[in-house]
Amino acid sequence: YCGLELSNGILCVLISHPKLDKAAAAINVSIGNLGDPNDVPGIAHFLEHMLFMGSSKYPNENEFSKFIENNGGTSNAYTSTRETNYHFDINPNVLADALDIFANFFISPLFSSSSVEREIQAVNSEFERYLSSDAWRISQIEKSTLDPEHPYSRFGTGNIESLQTIPKESGIDIREVLLKFYEDHYSAN
Repeated sequence: YCGLELSNGILCVLISHPKLDKAAAAINVSIGNLGDPNDVPGIAHFLEHMLFMGSSKYPNENEFSKFIENNGGTSNAYTSTRETNYHFDINPNVLADALDIFANFFISPLFSSSSVEREIQAVNSEFERYLSSDAWRISQIEKSTLDPEHPYSRFGTGNIESLQTIPKESGIDIREVLLKFYEDHYSAN
């Protein structure tokens, strides 16, 4: 085990064991759906999705996912109330390449206009799956009993209505909100 701080201020924990047959990495960003702006609930979750859609160095959509799958690994991410976590595992011999693609999500994401509508649909599909989840329903009941001014009471998953319909009706450019949210919250500090 080794803890260190990178030159940009990111704190890291490294774990190594010679008998492990997988390599893995994760990054945790200290912003979740409690940080969503009032007029665009679900933007933190939407940003989580959009980061997978390419970077300046690796511009092909889903390039990371394909690389991970082709090298015996898995990847995923989640957005909770206070954090967003991105993680993967892979065959150890290609960890350096995977880390380069992964790091570039955060260094120079594209947030391509052509990906926006498709990823809103992906967020909406997750939302629709949650509708039949008892745990999600209980969470929504809990939220409905809170002070409506508290951020936890707000809708945080995002769906077509919160990320497309209402913003369009209000003259809000969802991609601009996405870019601002990224600039405000995705930094090493």
